[in-house]
Amino acid sequence: MSFNPNTFKYFRLAKKNTDKKEWFEKNKTMYEENVKQPFQELILKIQKDLKSDLVGIPTNPNSISRPLRPSNRADKGLVKDFASVMFSEKRTSMFEWNPGIYIQVGNEEDRFLGLGIYMPSSRQTTLWREAVLNDPYTLEEILEDKKFIKSWKELAGDKLVKGPKGLLVPEEFKYLVMYKQFHTAKYLSEKEMCSKNFFEKTTQHLKNGMPYLNWLRKTMGTYSRSPSMR
Repeated sequence: MSFNPNTFKYFRLAKKNTDKKEWFEKNKTMYEENVKQPFQELILKIQKDLKSDLVGIPTNPNSISRPLRPSNRADKGLVKDFASVMFSEKRTSMFEWNPGIYIQVGNEEDRFLGLGIYMPSSRQTTLWREAVLNDPYTLEEILEDKKFIKSWKELAGDKLVKGPKGLLVPEEFKYLVMYKQFHTAKYLSEKEMCSKNFFEKTTQHLKNGMPYLNWLRKTMGTYSRSPSMR
């Protein structure tokens, strides 16, 4: 079962009833059948098709965000008008996230695939710049690959206005150290998500982005309390 018009009908109605838990209880079956079930099937498809690419990254179908917020954290309403999941290595620090995959389903502004790191730590930023200085060719080759461009076009996010002070980078690679965020995103239309081949296209987009994600994982490593912070 794929996403369908009722998936997005649910999200539109949820946005209008965000403070009404009783509304969710009445429409729970709609959520289960049209949001949770197809989302879990998409995750299972990712598990199957990207098994060799996601070694060390758990892809649990039950890791989809909950449809309700806790009552003590309901400043934006109890009922969520989106559903999301993030796949990455186990988080080892409260100060940073590991590179991973992010998928969000919801209303028009909330439908996208994401790949990489949205909010890198200072440690990760330093490692990115060191990697560019030591070997800019590998990263440039990944970002200029036809398959990567076909699916993702380019990296997204904010950039520095001026280059980092004291960092001597060849002019042709200077653009690589201007990134403040190390992620890319693909925004999705309702029509695209309701198509019969959406699951196939999604896993293909992710496959096309795997060289970049794997480069990030290798470059960033995971947080450690050791002096080197590697």
